[in-house]
Amino acid sequence: MRKIRNVHQNDDPEKYICFGCAPHNPHGLHLEFWEDGDFVLTKWQPQKHLAGWVNVLHGGIQATIMDEVAAWVVYVKCATAGVTSQMNVKYNKPVFMNHGEIIVRGTLIKQEKRIATIKTQLECDGEICSEAELEYFVYPENIARKKFYYPGVDAFFEEK
Repeated sequence: MRKIRNVHQNDDPEKYICFGCAPHNPHGLHLEFWEDGDFVLTKWQPQKHLAGWVNVLHGGIQATIMDEVAAWVVYVKCATAGVTSQMNVKYNKPVFMNHGEIIVRGTLIKQEKRIATIKTQLECDGEICSEAELEYFVYPENIARKKFYYPGVDAFFEEK
């Protein structure tokens, strides 16, 4: 497993305020990412103020984390940038806030032309509590570099 570098972490904090991954967004999730074979994953501790019901992580926050993992799959597995075009979420079990860290994994299922299909799973207590299938509209790398500040896939990893 290797750490994925947040290539935007030193960007202007007034501009880079991603709710999912900006380390300096005071209201954000501050997610970090790792590559593990075909997967991109994040580990995160649920926070009380993000509950949807008593001691249960809000479903919208679950979806947000799965969408964010999918975006990083696009970065490092599709080697470009993209935007969510469709997301289908299935909530299997509640994610209890006091059960410790959750792990969200995402993997590229297929890429056809400019659509990448990604599957994500949110795990808590060793069980899959929610999962999603997402379609991302992905840009050609030259457009991603020009319009979305995509630095190229090598920028996300330390040298070997």
